[in-house]
Amino acid sequence: MKILFLTTNSLATNPRLYKEILLAKQSGFQPIVICFEFDNWSKEINEALITKLKGVEVISIPAGRAPYFIWLWSVVTETVFRIMGKFISLPFPALSQAVSRRSNLIIKALNKVSKPDWVIGHNPGAIWPALKAAKKFNCKVGFDVEDYHAGEGHNKYLQTLARKLMVAALPKMNYVSFAAPLIMQRVKMDMKFDKGNWVVVLNYFPFDDFTVPINLIEGPAKMVWFSQNINADRGLELILPFVKKANDNVELHLVGNLDTEFYEKWLKGISNIIIHPPMLQNELHHSLDNYDIGLALEPAKDENNQLAISNKIMAYLQAGLFVVATNTPAQETLLRNLPGHGVCIDYKNDNAEWVFKKTLTELNVIKSQRTMRYKNFENRNWETASMDLLTEWNR
Repeated sequence: MKILFLTTNSLATNPRLYKEILLAKQSGFQPIVICFEFDNWSKEINEALITKLKGVEVISIPAGRAPYFIWLWSVVTETVFRIMGKFISLPFPALSQAVSRRSNLIIKALNKVSKPDWVIGHNPGAIWPALKAAKKFNCKVGFDVEDYHAGEGHNKYLQTLARKLMVAALPKMNYVSFAAPLIMQRVKMDMKFDKGNWVVVLNYFPFDDFTVPINLIEGPAKMVWFSQNINADRGLELILPFVKKANDNVELHLVGNLDTEFYEKWLKGISNIIIHPPMLQNELHHSLDNYDIGLALEPAKDENNQLAISNKIMAYLQAGLFVVATNTPAQETLLRNLPGHGVCIDYKNDNAEWVFKKTLTELNVIKSQRTMRYKNFENRNWETASMDLLTEWNR
C-alpha cells in the first residue's frame, strides 16, 4: 500500500512527519514524500535524513528563489490572494495559496507521483493539495494538526485565513491526528464539529532513541535546552539572569543554530553556558544522558504556544530528565499528572530564580530518581502512540 506524505517544510524541520514516514516504511507500506529543501543550517541534516530513507521516494522542491520565475509566481499569487481575501470570500484553491505560497508548488509536484492509497498532509499549506491529491488519485486522505495554526503569531488576518482553511477542509478528511489534547479541543471549538475519527497522537519519540541511565552525573546541575534556533523570545531570557549568578553550581547547555545577535546581547561572557550545533534527532536524544534537568521554556508568545506540547518536553520525559517548564496550560496540565517528573515556572510572575534555587536544593534526590523517571516512560513512546495512526491507515 502506498502512502503519499505532503508538507510545506523540509524533513529536518518536521520531525513528526519524519517519524510517520519511518512508521509507514517499517510497517510494510511504501511511502512517497513531497517536501521542500532549504539552503540554510538545516540543509546538511535534511540530506542526511533523506539518505537514511532508503527505498523511499522523496520529491524535494527548492524553497529558495531558484527557479526564479516559479518562485516569483508563487510569491505574487500569495500576495494577490491575501489582498483579495480582505474583500471577498476566497475559493478553496485561492485560500490555500493565500495561506502558503508553497501550496501550488506541491500541487504541481503531484504530477510526478504514481497513484497512492492514502495521502496525508502536514502543515496548513498542504491541506488543499492533500484534498486535491485524494480526488486526483481517488484515494483516502488524512491530515496531521501539529500546531494550532489559527493561533500562530499575532497577525489576526492571517490567523483568520488559516482558521477558514481548517474549518472548510478538516471535515472532508478520513481522519485527523492532533499533537496535543488542547489543540484538538480548540479546533473543535472553531468548527463546532466533533468527528469520531479525530485522534490525539502525542509527540513521543522511538523507544530506542533513549537509554537506561546507568551512572549518576556528578558535579554541578547540568541543564539542557534545545531547539532549531537559539534566539530571542524562546523563553531563555527567563532563566539567564539566574544562570549567570549561579556560576559553578550550574551548567546550561544550548543545542541549536545560534543567532549571533542573541549571543552578543544575552550569552556572551557567561562562562557556564555551553553552545552545541544542531544535531540529528537520535544523536540529540542520546546526548540527553549527559544532563540532569531539561528546560521547556515556552514563553506563551501566542495561543498556539500555550496549547502545544513541544518536542523537547516529550524527549526530556522519555530520557528520564527532571523537567523545569513554564506554566503554559498544556505543560502545566502535563506535569500535574506526572508527580516527581518536573516543576513549573510562573512565566507571568517571573519566579524562575526561586524555582531554580529550590530545585538545586533537591538536586541529589533529582539525580537519584533518574532511573525511576525513565522507567515510568518505558511504555510511553512513539511505538505505542502511533498505533492509532496504524489503525487508521489499515482501516
